[in-house]
Amino acid sequence: MILVLRSFLHNRRLLWDFVKRDLRARYVGSSMGFFWSVIFPVVNLVVYHFVFRTVLNTRWSDSQGATEVALVMLAGIVVWQAFAETLTRSSSSLIDNSNLIQKVVFPSELLPAFLVKSSLINMMIGVPVLLIAVIWFGFVDVPRTYMHVPHTTVQHEGAPDTHARIPVLQHEQGDVLRVPIAIERGYRGDVRVTLEYSGSAEHGKDFLGPTQILLPATARGVDLLIQPLPDDEVEGDEEIIVRIVGVEPGGLAEVGEIPQVQHDFRATLLDDPAPPPGAAPAFAGGAEPRMRDEGYKALSLSWSLLLIPLMLLLQFLFTLSLAYFLSVLNVFLRDTQHLVGVGVVVWMFCTPIFYPAHLVEKAGYGWLMQINPMHWIIECWRQILLYGAWPDLLLVLRTGLLSVVLLTLSGRFFFSQKARIPDLL
Repeated sequence: MILVLRSFLHNRRLLWDFVKRDLRARYVGSSMGFFWSVIFPVVNLVVYHFVFRTVLNTRWSDSQGATEVALVMLAGIVVWQAFAETLTRSSSSLIDNSNLIQKVVFPSELLPAFLVKSSLINMMIGVPVLLIAVIWFGFVDVPRTYMHVPHTTVQHEGAPDTHARIPVLQHEQGDVLRVPIAIERGYRGDVRVTLEYSGSAEHGKDFLGPTQILLPATARGVDLLIQPLPDDEVEGDEEIIVRIVGVEPGGLAEVGEIPQVQHDFRATLLDDPAPPPGAAPAFAGGAEPRMRDEGYKALSLSWSLLLIPLMLLLQFLFTLSLAYFLSVLNVFLRDTQHLVGVGVVVWMFCTPIFYPAHLVEKAGYGWLMQINPMHWIIECWRQILLYGAWPDLLLVLRTGLLSVVLLTLSGRFFFSQKARIPDLL
């Protein structure tokens, strides 16, 4: 590893010239230039999001919305694309530049290195897209709130299906009436919902319920609890209408796209015989948060962004160690570059980029995550870029130690074969 670093320091200008040449050559003659570095990950995101989120309904937690799932996937795609591109190109880097190695005294160890560096710079062009999306969906575009109303689908012969509400019936002496109030996706802060009651049933006389409830931070919803009040009057059946009239922060979800999404909830309060003397409701109404999703993290940014240079360094060292080994191996075995293409695809699907790691653990293959360095690296990137969290120290140390060890071994292997390479090209 010391030989590698010494060569980089001595040939730093040449290394940087190769990087600049490669970056310019990527999109030479292209009218969109470096913007393609953003388009490629986004196109991949659309395809994989359709397969894994829309078709297979993959989510990292129950509180995640489709937007958050897309951003989690995009973070993995951006990092993986840089890694996969480097392995594919570096495996043939010595053969592709045989004219330089054979004719002059050339530091061939720079060839895999400049490809790694170029790919990481190209990756960083796509990172601002992620950060802008996190700022927008985490701080600006607050998720909207709605009532989750039960419905049924009515089929009509020769006509489009329609949706009808399922009637909600509640006895005066019955249990607490639960009204689900949900939010489109988890939010990093509390959301206050203001309610209004109407209908033939009178609030405070026929039932009790809060006029404001709080959706706790990161919760996907709460159950509004309405307590019917039994009385000895013969009033007949009455209707309770609960309507959301205000949400802070955020707003109301649009009605119509999903049948369950409504702004109001209606229930019929059935008139019961007079209650026993002294009977009183045991509950005065309120709200009960649904079970918290402990695995959910809201989108956010923090000072953890300062660790981006460290993550770039760790990814550079790890990728370079593999690039050195593969580039030399391809000189001796020309099938290596083809095997790398297959191996990259297999490795990608063994890495939780498009699915959560806990699914692998539940299937009994958790050991794959423990031996997959790209899982460690991608997970650290996600914590920094999406959640404003400090990455797991154990993962960082494990990645750093493995990268140093691998680069030391592959660097020695490269320099031990360096003199033989020109004769084999």
